[in-house]
Amino acid sequence: MAKGGTEKAWRKRPSTVLWMLSLGQLISWGLVYYTFPLFVVPMTQELGWSRSGMFGALSAGLMVAGLSSIPVGAWIDRGHGRKLMTGGSLLAAALLVMWSRIDSLPLFYAMWIGLGACQAVLLYEPAFAVITRVYGPRYKQAILLMTFLGGLASTFGIPFTQFLIERVGWRASLDVLAAINVVVALMHWLFVPGPQEKPVPIGETKPPAEGKPKKGPLATAVRVPAFWGLVVAFAGYGLAFSAMSFHLIPLLDDRGVPTGVVMAIIALIGPMQVVGRVLLMVGQRHITTIQLGAGIYFAFPIAMAMLAMGISDVYGLILFAIIYGVANGLITILRGMAVPEFIGPEGYGVVSGALTMPTNLMRAAGPVLASLAWAAFGGYTPVLWGLAAIMLVAATGFAAAAFLSTKTA
Repeated sequence: MAKGGTEKAWRKRPSTVLWMLSLGQLISWGLVYYTFPLFVVPMTQELGWSRSGMFGALSAGLMVAGLSSIPVGAWIDRGHGRKLMTGGSLLAAALLVMWSRIDSLPLFYAMWIGLGACQAVLLYEPAFAVITRVYGPRYKQAILLMTFLGGLASTFGIPFTQFLIERVGWRASLDVLAAINVVVALMHWLFVPGPQEKPVPIGETKPPAEGKPKKGPLATAVRVPAFWGLVVAFAGYGLAFSAMSFHLIPLLDDRGVPTGVVMAIIALIGPMQVVGRVLLMVGQRHITTIQLGAGIYFAFPIAMAMLAMGISDVYGLILFAIIYGVANGLITILRGMAVPEFIGPEGYGVVSGALTMPTNLMRAAGPVLASLAWAAFGGYTPVLWGLAAIMLVAATGFAAAAFLSTKTA
């Protein structure tokens, strides 16, 4: 019995939970999220589906992920992170197997709706909610380390999956990815704390006024003005990010940028995300959450405006990739830190889920809205100015949230 108890304690040690969850983020982001574009070409060649039809399935999945975020956060707050994350990895594995045998576009949509639900329980927001329960007031350092490892997901997932597709074909590659997700499910079952583990409080919660019933954490959060500022800040980012993610390659191609340069610029953005997180790890004691957000929301409109002004030379594009990549890497950390600091420590999971829902809905809409705008205006320049304007609105939302949080502190 003593040996079993010792083993259980070792499994639930905060540092062990953090490293296992971080490894899970690396694999889930790398193999479930980032690899979709790699399958588009071989699937269109074999099945004859249109690219727009396939990307519609991806958007449907992202929409489901957004709609699922609030109940997922609430369940994690109740201590059900282990069951959710384990079940999400197992379901993702089953759906990847289904994908490997698919030959019907409606079934492909159904499969991606399921994968969207899986993403809602596997990616950063649920992992952040689990980590805050484990680390309490030390959550900032834990989130920073998790996102540092997770930032390597595209660097790992895209080359690995492309290697598999070239060697064994896209269908067999999906079976391999499914098997890896089964291993991730085992990691989640072994290392994510269950409901019997008492959470470590992030900070002191304010008692309700005398004579008034205690409200739930989400009901309390939506009455905090800073919450709505963060909704604007993160939803605006979600739309601009997804539009850039799926339109940057055709945009540069329209401008006649050589394919090798395009691939190099795309490849540079991922490492720049990690560079930004390393710089924050070094200087975290001297940078407040408000200063971090100000730098991020200053950088994004500049990056969009650079492209809108028509840069197409190598050095200009490298500068864009550095600014955009660093800011994109840091905003993930900002999303994890701003909730308890600006809104309050209670109900991190459900409050974070409520902020994630509009973000993911805008992320689902971004590629489609950018395509419609491109068709309406006959080019990408007006689209880019529009994205820069959206990021300025998002910056205003963050500034309002920061100001209002300091006023109510």
